[in-house]
Amino acid sequence: MDLIRNDLLKFRRSHIWAVILLVPLIAAAIGTGNYAANAEMLSSGWDSYLSQIMLFYGLIFMTAGVSILAAAAWRVEHRGHNWLTMLTSTRSEGSLVASKVAATTVAIAAMHGVLILLALAGGRLLGIPGDIPREFLASALLALAPASAVAAWQSMLSMVIRNFAAPIAIGLVAAIVSFGALASGAPGVKFMLPPALLSDTLWLGSSAVADAGALTAATVVTVIAASAIMAFAGWLASVVYLRRTDARL
Repeated sequence: MDLIRNDLLKFRRSHIWAVILLVPLIAAAIGTGNYAANAEMLSSGWDSYLSQIMLFYGLIFMTAGVSILAAAAWRVEHRGHNWLTMLTSTRSEGSLVASKVAATTVAIAAMHGVLILLALAGGRLLGIPGDIPREFLASALLALAPASAVAAWQSMLSMVIRNFAAPIAIGLVAAIVSFGALASGAPGVKFMLPPALLSDTLWLGSSAVADAGALTAATVVTVIAASAIMAFAGWLASVVYLRRTDARL
């Protein structure tokens, strides 16, 4: 826990608060604007409104936010002699990597929480009648599982690549490729690309996405299992890299 606490404290030197606030704000604003502009056609109340927000959030914004947060988690280690200090630490490579992923996931949860609050507040301001769908809250919570898998792989990229912007750019490309693969109906793509699984989970039960899956017990188990496998693979790849690297990096 002390490693995670230290990594969270390192976030204070960055401006991740802007990411945590602005990424969901932009996604919520675009989704709300699209809903308001097409309110006559989107007549399913909360379902239509929330589906619009999650459409844009899952399309690229959440993966972009995760990529920035993962890059911020490693930024301190790539400055000065911090990389050497980390490599000569008595902590195991596995715990160092796990701490970075865990700290990033905590920041992701905060960003995700802001998105949910903004979405619900926007719906109230628009005067959307009826109760808030419980499925929305359930799928939003479930999405944190594939988000951690995206965090694990983005963490590896940000660990290997010293440049802050490059891993973020790769994450954006991965999000676009994932969307294209999902739209084309490529079989099994969500089990090979973490951003694809994240988008697919965010869109569960969505009326804005064709062929959106349903939120069932089987879906929950599948998403959690697939996320765990991909997150473990990202963690393992990072550990192998750290064990084979040296202070010259």
